[in-house]
Amino acid sequence: MTPDQIRLVRSSWSKIAERADMFTARFYDHLFTIDESAALLFTGVEMTAQQWKLAHTLGVVVQALDDLETLLPAVALLGKRHSQYGVQPGHFETVGAALLMAFADTLGSGFTPPIRTAWTEAYGLVSSVMQQARIDSRTPPLRLA
Repeated sequence: MTPDQIRLVRSSWSKIAERADMFTARFYDHLFTIDESAALLFTGVEMTAQQWKLAHTLGVVVQALDDLETLLPAVALLGKRHSQYGVQPGHFETVGAALLMAFADTLGSGFTPPIRTAWTEAYGLVSSVMQQARIDSRTPPLRLA
């Protein structure tokens, strides 16, 4: 990500964080509407706590975007955990779509094309690391005879 994209993500996140409850509620509404299989992963989950976890995690990611040495290992661990929850490759695409919809809902006309691009880049980085960690966690280690 470019420094300008990081700045756009951070400045827009500060506006979203003020309305985190609305943002996370809209995110899960969109996710469950566009991906019923994702909704099944949350059966029995207390959604108020889940919404707080999502907002907190996004806030941590936003703050660490310019410190990839710290961010990427943490994101990889998150990917491994999500593998244990039953997250499948297709879920990453629908999560990205739901995030962008929730950003648009929350920011309205403030969700400009450059901000959309910056968030798309940020999510692309996070989701690619999570997906690789998900694959790595399912691949048995090589045995050298």
